[in-house]
This record gives sequence, structure tokens and C-alpha cells, in this order.
Amino acid sequence: MTGCKDGTGTTAARLTWRDIWQSAVPALYYTVLLNIVHALLVLSGRPLSKIERQALSVSACLFVFGWYAFRMRLAFSDKRRKRGLFYYPALFCYAAAVVTCATANNYLYAILVTRLGEFSPGYQAVTEMLYRQDLFTEIAAMCVLGPLIEELVFRGLVYQRLRQKGTPFAAAVWSALLFGLMHFNLVQCAYAFVLGLLLAHIVNRTGNLLAAAAAHMAANLASVLWTETDLLDFLNVSGSGQYAAALVCLVLTGIFLSYGNRMKIFS
Repeated sequence: MTGCKDGTGTTAARLTWRDIWQSAVPALYYTVLLNIVHALLVLSGRPLSKIERQALSVSACLFVFGWYAFRMRLAFSDKRRKRGLFYYPALFCYAAAVVTCATANNYLYAILVTRLGEFSPGYQAVTEMLYRQDLFTEIAAMCVLGPLIEELVFRGLVYQRLRQKGTPFAAAVWSALLFGLMHFNLVQCAYAFVLGLLLAHIVNRTGNLLAAAAAHMAANLASVLWTETDLLDFLNVSGSGQYAAALVCLVLTGIFLSYGNRMKIFS
């Protein structure tokens, strides 16, 4: 097996298909377990809303994978890295980059829908299941429990396993691709792939899985508040305004990401 420089001066092995498959196993187990628990809740006949079933399914997965991570002694934070003066400002910039990127994705999706019409029935089914229900339960399921389990699985178990066997870039791409594919619809696949790259970058730069989870939570919370409340009504634009808004959000993403990277150098 050949090697390559990983950006730190050390030599990292190239990922093989066997490495990728073995690293993907936790994500496959998570997807299977999530659907099994959800199906059992449906069959139980309990009068639960769709978002309540989602919250309970995710909670069960979080318990199982939290126990597994504890048994495997998964590192949630690299204690060898010092937290300097700019550490937390850098985390804020990274979280802001994820939020603005997610917002840009929403504008781009709206533009595509305007041009092509609804082209992803699977995405529409997901939004109907998750939105327009009890706000508190939505926040619990989508902004707390969901990000925690997804970061534990995809940036914790999957990304870190890939990172041990390959370069940070390869690990980020493959973990993000898997993160996208596990959403099982075109829109969320693209959306999750882009955010997966950013979240993997945060873990790589900060050595902190909880930093990625916090950024993920912030992006999901912005989405819920935008959809379910009038707090973010100023984001609602139409026509050519969507192009301008998407461009502004992408520029802000680059700015926040750049500042986060710069501040990490000094932290």
C-alpha cells in the first residue's frame, strides 16, 4: 500500500475499499436500528405523532451508540490540543459557517424548485414528517438528539476510523458521502454531503466532536425557527432575491470558515 502526506508531515496510507466498508458499518447499523425502532413504534399502535416517533427512535439509537462509544473509548475531544485565547471564537466562526452554508443550501433548493418544480418526493415526505408539528418536540428531535447521534456515528465512529487509515481529506469526503447517502433522497443527500465536509473539517481542526455537534445543532435550529416561527422572516425572499441571498450566504460561509481557520492557528 502506498502512502501520501496528510498535511502534517507524516505519511498516511491510502484508503482501500475494505477500509471504507469497515468504517461504514456503524452508519449501516445506525440506519437499520433507527428504522427498526421506528417500525416497532408504528406497529405498537401508540398514539404518537410522526415527530414523536422520530424522537423516540433517535433516542434509542443514541443510547445504544453512546454505550458502544463508551465501550470503545471513543475520543470526543483531543486533550493533547491546547485551548488558547482564540479557541472559542474559532468554534463560533465554524458554527456560523455551517449555519450560513445550510441557509445557502435552502435558497439553492428553492431556486431549483422554481426552475424545475418539485423533483424529490422523498424530501417532501421527510419535511412533512418533521415539520408543522409540536415545536418543542421538533427542537428536541431535530436540534438536539438528531445532531448528537449523527455526529457520534458519522464524525465520531465513521470519520475517525477513516482518519486513522487515510488522510483527513479522504476521510472527510468518504464520511460526508456516506452521511449524504444515508438520507435516501436527492436533496438531503447533496445537503448532507456539503455539511458533512464542513463538520469533518471542524473535527479535524479542533479535535473536538462536540464542536461539530454544536454547529450541527445550530444549523438545524436555524432551519426549525425559520420554518416554524416568524423569528427569521427576514430570510424569506423570492425571485432574484434568492440568488442574491444564496450568494451572500456562500460568501459569509467562506469568511467565517477562513476566520475560524486563522484563529485556530493562534489558539
